[in-house]
Amino acid sequence: MKHRMKMIFLAGAVIMVAAVLLAGCSNKAKIGYVDISRVAAESPQVQSLNQNFEKEYKPLADQMETLAKQQDSMSKEDYTKEVQQLQRKAYGIQQKYNAQRQDLVNKVLAQISKEKGLSAVTTKASFAVDPEVPVENSVSVDGVVVDGGTDITDEVIQKLQ
Repeated sequence: MKHRMKMIFLAGAVIMVAAVLLAGCSNKAKIGYVDISRVAAESPQVQSLNQNFEKEYKPLADQMETLAKQQDSMSKEDYTKEVQQLQRKAYGIQQKYNAQRQDLVNKVLAQISKEKGLSAVTTKASFAVDPEVPVENSVSVDGVVVDGGTDITDEVIQKLQ
C-alpha cells in the first residue's frame, strides 16, 4: 500500500509539473527538480498523513480479512456486496489522504517555484507504476532534469517540517 501511495504522490507532482509547463515557459526556462521518494521518507508532515491513513485504513483491512475467512458461510451475492462496500470505503479513505498529500506538496512546490523563479519543477526519481505487471506493460514516470537544473528537495523537506 505504501508503494501505491508513493506512486499517487509522484503522479500528483508530475501533474504539477505539467501545469507549470503549460502555463508558459520562456526560452530561458529555469527547471527545478525534487526527489519525491526523499520527500515522502523525510517530511514529518507527509509521514504524519501516512500514519493517519494507516490508522484509518487498518480497520477496513481487518474487516476485509475477516470477511474473507467468512466467505464460505455467506452467499456469493452477500459476500460480493460486503466486499464492494468495504472497497468503496477503502477507496474513499485512500483518495482523501492522496488529495491531502498532493495539496500539501503542490502548495510547497508552488511557493518554492515562485521564490526561486523556476519555470517548472519535475521529479528526479523514476518508478514503475505497477510492479506486479510485466515490464513490457509497465509505465515509467521519469523526471527530466535539464542542464543547470536546481535540486529543491531539501527546501521542500524543510518547508514540510
